[in-house]
Parts: sequence; C-alpha cells; structure tokens
Amino acid sequence: MNAKKKAAFVHIAYGNSGYTREMDRDCYEKMDQIFTVSQETRRHFLEFYPEYEKKVQVFHNILDTDRIAREAQLPGGFSDSYTGIRILTVGRLAYQKAYDIAIPAMKKIREDGYEARWYVLGEGSERNALEKQIAELGLQEDFQLPGAKENLFPYYAQCDLYVHATRFEGKSIAIQEAQTLGCAVIASDCAGNREQIVDGEDGLLCTLTPEGIAEKVEELLDDPKKRERLAAAAKQKMNGQTEEIWKLLNLMK
Repeated sequence: MNAKKKAAFVHIAYGNSGYTREMDRDCYEKMDQIFTVSQETRRHFLEFYPEYEKKVQVFHNILDTDRIAREAQLPGGFSDSYTGIRILTVGRLAYQKAYDIAIPAMKKIREDGYEARWYVLGEGSERNALEKQIAELGLQEDFQLPGAKENLFPYYAQCDLYVHATRFEGKSIAIQEAQTLGCAVIASDCAGNREQIVDGEDGLLCTLTPEGIAEKVEELLDDPKKRERLAAAAKQKMNGQTEEIWKLLNLMK
C-alpha cells in the first residue's frame, strides 16, 4: 500500500487466537503506529513483539451511540410469544465464544427451578455441534440459536440480561453495545472482558464454568433491583471517543 503513514489495528488476544510472527511476515515493521483495542491486548501483543513497544498504543472501539439508540427503537427484536426472562448473547458460533459451556449452564439454571430463555444471535462453524448438544440436554426451547440478524439493537433493548461468557476477547463491541442500551451484563473473567466491567458496579464477572455462569445469572434473576442498578451504571459508561479520534489525527500530522 502506497501511503505516507500506515497504522495497524489489533483486536485479538494475539497468542490465544493462534497468530505467530511467521504468519505476519514482518508486516508490523512497516507500520508507523500499532493500535491495540485494550491494555490486555497490548500486553499480549508485546509478548510477541517487544521491539515495537514505543509504537503500540491503545485505541478503544468507537461506537455511534446515537445511531444505536435510534436503531434500537426500530421494528424488530424477539418475535416469539415468550413472556418470561430473556437472556441474550451476541457473537459468532465459534469455539472462542464458549457456547459449549453456556448450554450446560442453562441446563443448571432450569434444573434449579428458574424460568428463562437464552438466545444467541450469530452464525458460525459450530452450529451443528451446538444444536446437537442442545438437543442432548433437552434445551430446544430454552437455548435458541436464531442466527445472524441485520439489526441487533432491538434485541439488546428488549432483553432482561446480557451474558458474554467467552474464552478470550480483544475488547467486545457486543458488551459495549449492551452497555450503551442499558443491559445488565455478565461476562467471563478473561482478558478483554475484565477491562470492560467493574465487577459489582456496572456488571458481574463470572468463572467460565457452567456452575460459575449459572450462579451469576441466578443472582440477578433473584434480585431485579440489582439488575436495574447494574444496567443503569452500564449505560453511564463513557467511550472516550473524542480522545480516540485525536490519536488518528496526530498520526496524520
């Protein structure tokens, strides 16, 4: 690419995602700036590229919060007749997203006597395996995979609880979208997620086990006021978007 200035954006936990220096073929040497999406992503990246420490900077996701709020009010969202508690997750049907752990967590929630339904919006290579696991546990009604949706925001606005229990993350845009629309959020305590949630203040962090996920979900199902408090705190979080834009402008000087 013929450009006066070049920047790379890293949005993954580098080693966890399977990347190596051999795959990159020295492409980062040609960059004037390397932006990582979070502090933990920066730390992971520098474990492989310590020589670039001075040109690696954190650049947080930029969200158009006004557009999100507008599109959340458009027609769409849940179309079934279910009237109970709705749990939502947004993300590809992939190993990283740990749905194979979320499904038995839902089984435990139902066995513990809670009435809820979990919806995962997304598509991916794990669909067949996940559908088989759902059927084996008899959760066809309780854990649903409606697929990818063009406008996700009405689903966030209409759900009672957002759960993002993943094996690893860079920095989840889905969590930020859920926070923007005032969802109570539960996320696994892993790289990326823990930078987005202050445990007990604007969301909850959980261990990535069926028992750990179920425990936090049940805690919020038992306490609607806590759910509302966490949701309100999440909505107040600021993205610092002006600061991020100046990082790009400074690069172009």
